Amino acid sequence: MKRTTLIFLLAMSVQSVFAQSTADPYKPKNVAILIYDEVELLDFAGPGEVFQQAEVNGQKAFQVYTVAVDKKEITSQMFLKVTAQYLIDDCPIPDILVIPGGNSYAQVSNEKLIGWINKMNQKADYLLSVCNGVRLLAKTGALDGLTATSHFRAVDNLAKEFPEVEIVKGKRFVDNGRIITTEGVSAGIDGSLYLVSKILNKEAANAVATQMMYNWKPEALDVLIKE
Repeated sequence: MKRTTLIFLLAMSVQSVFAQSTADPYKPKNVAILIYDEVELLDFAGPGEVFQQAEVNGQKAFQVYTVAVDKKEITSQMFLKVTAQYLIDDCPIPDILVIPGGNSYAQVSNEKLIGWINKMNQKADYLLSVCNGVRLLAKTGALDGLTATSHFRAVDNLAKEFPEVEIVKGKRFVDNGRIITTEGVSAGIDGSLYLVSKILNKEAANAVATQMMYNWKPEALDVLIKE
């Protein structure tokens, strides 16, 4: 009886090792970060750093890239010149789309961009807006009937612009399930770490925060999770 049990356990162990060795390797999720002229620097660089640092079993958990409407050089914070890696016409389909803030007023009337964001809303697993980048997302109608947040200086105007959206102040981020909106600037880091913890686990998010030397205390944040 003991010999039979031992043989069975050895067989199961070999089968498990074989299954692990032949299993498909982890495939990183695509993270597209929208950039445009006068985009807020930390709005896109903060989330980019978070997703770029995240790992699964020593492998990159996310493939991060920037995307824009055209190949024109973009200026952020009046000093940083940036050119996107992809155009919205030819970029890989994102699993996660990050929409940062900045001069979103100048972009909200760009029908091609708004149409693309709307299309990606149908395809991506998650959308994350930072600061007044929420304006571009709200323009598509994706937030109608939902709750969202933004920079404290932007919420009043946004509430007037999009009465179908419940715009709240004082919440670090709002999670509607697959659409997450954050307050401004550094809040994009918190929203991104939260999304990493949601997709992977808290340990992965904590590891990223440690690597970034970011004092992340999610339990102390005033957030709204509606999923």
